[in-house]
Amino acid sequence: MGPEGRGQPERKTPLRATRWIAMAAALLLVAGIAAAVRSRRQAEAPAAPPKTPAEQVEETPARESPDGEAAIPDDDVHAKVRANRGEKSKWVEKVPGLEVSDLSQKQLDVFLSAANSQRCTCGCGYTLAGCRVYDSTCEKSGPRVVALLDSVRAGQIRAATGLRTRPSHPG
Repeated sequence: MGPEGRGQPERKTPLRATRWIAMAAALLLVAGIAAAVRSRRQAEAPAAPPKTPAEQVEETPARESPDGEAAIPDDDVHAKVRANRGEKSKWVEKVPGLEVSDLSQKQLDVFLSAANSQRCTCGCGYTLAGCRVYDSTCEKSGPRVVALLDSVRAGQIRAATGLRTRPSHPG
């Protein structure tokens, strides 16, 4: 008989099952709170400013030789570079395949300074401008020099401070 004397047997609740369910619910609650806190922290973190094309250009990795310069591939296309290393830093006044007539003289000077300062990452050892003269089909210098020109046109690069300047006599 039950505690009240009604003739029904006393019902026992499965205490162990109840405890496990309560523990599982508590763990899920803690995990949910932790996930919400982590998500909120990530949402509140300051986003990195978008990179300009010129900054994106700089990230192209280059294989380097032990001397710190880009390794020059051992093929017929790059044989001239291996034979005459003095050519790779020669100043280039006109980069083939690019239309620059819309640039002001200052913009043109900035573009040429940057294109004659940055090295191509294809391994030729030339500057970007020099690589375009030497190998107009280069898959590395083409996009980089176009991105550089676009950055100058858009006003994202306005000065050639710290870059190579045009020599008084080209070459």
